[in-house]
Amino acid sequence: MAIQSLLDIGKSGILAQRLALEVTSENITNVNTPGYSRQTTIFQTGIVTEERGFPMGTGVKVAEIQRAYDDFLQTQLKTEGSTSGWSTTVLNAMRRAEQLFNEFTADGLGKSMQEFFSAWQDLTANPQGQPERQAVLARAQQLVDQFHRINSYLTDIKRESNQSLEGITADINNDLTRIASLNDQIKMIEIRGARANELRDQRDLLVRQLSEKVGITYLEDSDGSINVSLTLGQPLVLGNKAAKLSLEADAANNGFYKIMAASPGGNTSVDISTIAGGPGNTQGIMGGTLQVRDSLVNGFLSDLDELASTLATEVNSLHSAGFGLNSSTGLDFFTAPAAVAGYSGLGGIDLAITKTADIAAADTDPATGGTGNNLNSRAIAGIYDKVLATSGGNMTMEGFYNSLVGKVGVAVQDSERTSTLSEGIMKQLENLRESQSGVSLDEELANLIKYQKAYEGAAKLINVGTEMLDTVLGLIR
Repeated sequence: MAIQSLLDIGKSGILAQRLALEVTSENITNVNTPGYSRQTTIFQTGIVTEERGFPMGTGVKVAEIQRAYDDFLQTQLKTEGSTSGWSTTVLNAMRRAEQLFNEFTADGLGKSMQEFFSAWQDLTANPQGQPERQAVLARAQQLVDQFHRINSYLTDIKRESNQSLEGITADINNDLTRIASLNDQIKMIEIRGARANELRDQRDLLVRQLSEKVGITYLEDSDGSINVSLTLGQPLVLGNKAAKLSLEADAANNGFYKIMAASPGGNTSVDISTIAGGPGNTQGIMGGTLQVRDSLVNGFLSDLDELASTLATEVNSLHSAGFGLNSSTGLDFFTAPAAVAGYSGLGGIDLAITKTADIAAADTDPATGGTGNNLNSRAIAGIYDKVLATSGGNMTMEGFYNSLVGKVGVAVQDSERTSTLSEGIMKQLENLRESQSGVSLDEELANLIKYQKAYEGAAKLINVGTEMLDTVLGLIR
């Protein structure tokens, strides 16, 4: 072997170990970087040549900078991220709704209904009494206010959910643009035979963050770029082109936003409101937001409207047939429901009478012998225990209200259960990823010493080769 070959082998060792030291340094400095995957230097012997009849190596070279990566684990993190984003969003909204139906407080709707009908029952003991009549109007007003308060608060949840779509959409657009940009960078680097490991880490992290906001699937092309689509098929990223999401007021949905998506590289937008969160909008923050706004809260409002409408209709039916102290009759106690939808809110249920004398406690005109008659007030008081036909089946108004409270409770429990389970799975997956792809400082420090010693050895080899060359040149002189 020529002295020059010795020097070349030493040089290859210095270059290879220096690169390994750089990779190790990169691992150490990124130990706390979110989404970073540990990199490993893979060495390979140089080209084998024949030296005086014997096969001899020509040193060492770096074959690859390998990234510790598990595509199956990335898919699991993406899938569970969508579930986590959805459940957290729904849980936060359902906990707010639950507060409205907390009957452990003194001002709940259930308590107000009981007190309203109890006031009618008290009136039966003294149908001409002004304090009792005033109590009926006061309890009725409290009941109306409770319906309005709950309706307004539930509507606020819908309105705030709708408003939050602005920030969610902006974040999604930002993620899509960055993924498309990284696709382009990765393609340009890897087309030359290199591996864009850290750019891939950044893209993987963006994909996981995107999955928390919206239900997605992705597929990697042979050039290293990935194509991202909604779970139900709408493309979001194709190569270096990203879709653009926008919001438009939907007249068919009370002016709330509908989500429009222009395909990557295209200008025509389509409505993806029903598929943005996967099947039934059960994926991602956007899916949870849409489900809260368009499904869950609407269900509560529908039951609340039905309860208010049923109560008003039943009371009005008896009250209009009775007589007040001044012989008034044919008067509704509550405003008559023109439609069930929206009746529990402002502009819906309200008191139709303001005078205590107009309260129809009697079923006979006082002018013709109805003085002191309490039969109508007794009948109205009995509505509370009357079995009525409702959308939930035959039940009392108390039973119907309790079923509404139960629906809210079930929604909270379901979202809590899903959120807790998803949180546990995410922690397990993150721990698994950390064990497979995370940086161990102890391991990297050991590698640092190993590569340093190898570097020193290669440098020593060059020193030896230099001394040998000096010796030969000295002989010539």
